[in-house]
Amino acid sequence: MSERALPLASLVPPELRELLRARALVLHRPVFGRRLGRHRSARAGVGLDFRDHRAYVPGDDPRRLDWRAVARRERLVLRQTEAEDELSVVFATDLGGSMDYGEGDQHKLSFARALVGALAWLASRQGDPVGLATGSGGQVDDSLVRPSSSPERLDGFAARLGDTSPGGACPWLSLLEAVTPRLPRRSVFIAVSDFLDPSGEGDDQDGETDRALIGALASIRSRGHDVVLLQTLHRDELEFPWSDRTTVRFADLFGLRKPNEGAAAAMREGYLAALRAHQQRLRERCDREGLILHTVHTDTDRVEAFLGLMERFEGVVPQGGAA
Repeated sequence: MSERALPLASLVPPELRELLRARALVLHRPVFGRRLGRHRSARAGVGLDFRDHRAYVPGDDPRRLDWRAVARRERLVLRQTEAEDELSVVFATDLGGSMDYGEGDQHKLSFARALVGALAWLASRQGDPVGLATGSGGQVDDSLVRPSSSPERLDGFAARLGDTSPGGACPWLSLLEAVTPRLPRRSVFIAVSDFLDPSGEGDDQDGETDRALIGALASIRSRGHDVVLLQTLHRDELEFPWSDRTTVRFADLFGLRKPNEGAAAAMREGYLAALRAHQQRLRERCDREGLILHTVHTDTDRVEAFLGLMERFEGVVPQGGAA
């Protein structure tokens, strides 16, 4: 399939497409884009909403004098309004084997694709450029990372997400190293994964891999970008529903290790304890570094999941913090 053959809307389910007709992507803080857009800017400029006054200096446009304020203050002052800038939105998406779990609408990568496609479509519709980098099979593809709102970019974005089959491991540290220096000023950076085993090696009991990943994301945050971790999990991963004495066999979705086989009841307690410790560690590190961790479950209605994500962008934090 050619890149031109797959429009971005094809990633978005009908119920989300209908919702997007009346939605706008709004960020909780001012932006600082390279061109005019629809977002409240971090600087004064040409806009409708009043920002503040400042003293007139030679060379200023006299048409911006606020004559009512001049009469009150008996000196020349300019009326400044809020500028509206574009917002660059860059996605780093895990196309590794761990995202290849579940069936139908509850397939992890399919669920993530729907949310990412909806975000990118919403951003591009209001003139905001989008970028995409992906990782799978130990390789990084950053050919679409520089944000653009051109039709060619959007078609390439859709083709990359829609045509690529998940497999292998996502090399997160290499991916972030490639993306970080190419982010436009004050972008929104969205990392999409299950974040359960970032290295694909399964031996991160002391959290060393998690520390390195969060450190790299915190470095992006320190450059003035907003960083969102969109964690996509299947209900089976949260609850381990196999609890009887039957023998279960788990294949490694990364294709790197031998299958793990044992009695379900014996494996369940250890797995759930490790999962709780991992999630707690992840939440604490994200909170400490100012990263937004937003977890979605694939058995959630996709409209509900998308609206929850929009609330995080708008600064409305659900009860209890991240989901």
